[in-house]
Amino acid sequence: MAPDPLTCPELRGASCLVTGGLGFIGSNLALALAAGGARVAVVDALVPHHGGDRRNLDGAAAPIAVTIADIGDRGAMTPLLGEADVVFNVAGQVSHLESMTDPLRDLDLNVRSHLALLELVRELRPGAVVVHTSTRQVYGRPRYLPVDEDHPTAPVDVNGVDKLAAEQLHLLYAAVHDMAISALRLTNVYGPRQSLMRDGLGFLPVFVRRALRGEPIDVYGDGRQLRDCLYVDDVVRALVLAAVTPDSVGQVFNLGHDDALELAEIARIVAAGAGGASEVSLVPWPDDLVRIDIGSFWGDFSKAKRVLGWAPEIGFGAGIAATIAFYREHPWYLSSI
Repeated sequence: MAPDPLTCPELRGASCLVTGGLGFIGSNLALALAAGGARVAVVDALVPHHGGDRRNLDGAAAPIAVTIADIGDRGAMTPLLGEADVVFNVAGQVSHLESMTDPLRDLDLNVRSHLALLELVRELRPGAVVVHTSTRQVYGRPRYLPVDEDHPTAPVDVNGVDKLAAEQLHLLYAAVHDMAISALRLTNVYGPRQSLMRDGLGFLPVFVRRALRGEPIDVYGDGRQLRDCLYVDDVVRALVLAAVTPDSVGQVFNLGHDDALELAEIARIVAAGAGGASEVSLVPWPDDLVRIDIGSFWGDFSKAKRVLGWAPEIGFGAGIAATIAFYREHPWYLSSI
């Protein structure tokens, strides 16, 4: 059964700003907040090829104000922050491979702009609640499974290093400037409004695109690496819970799933969900990717369950079915750039 459209009433009447709000996670969050009665504004730089698109906000239950700007742009951000009760900082560059081929760009998008945003919030709206999205990539290659928040951080690529820097800057501002900031380390997120047409944004949108087109799905290596996958609605719920839970301030939380599946099995489920026309094949790792691969990953989310009252609700099969149905109803995602 497909999940019902998500509504988040916990912030009804609050003024919420979503950075990266025309992208995958940001747009789903903005829509759920608007459906729950929040006043929502989004800011997005619409960095080419990063998946941001104004059409991601189509069908909003209430008007959502859109600003196209860098999140560190004082002129654009001043009026937005002046009214914000909650800032969901979801913006960022997510391609691991691109971070290795253009590391200075990754540094600019994932560290400089976030530090500039933190300075603006500190100056203009220090009482706002800030929730930042980090990534499980900060851990690097797991030393044990499942990975909890006490696991050492040793990123294997520039993206992971930059994401860790941005996360730690957020937590530093919480501690030093007494700001209400928390951070969530996301695992592999999938679902509606994720960009399908560009490789490098994760293996799941590649699998979904190929399955929708009936194309072969290649899985690198032996296909036995474990991944826990999160449907985007579960991530949105966690973001909102972090914003309304006072005990989250200054804390970092893993978001994960009970079910850790092998990559080959994930590919088969995606192929079957789209009708089964895609053949799943095991292929050798490309040299540029194997050097930054982390192996199996499975996150321990018990801290989020204990502090936030959060746990994933949507299984992978149901989530993939809803994802496939969404893209079939919105075919422009298969031709976007």
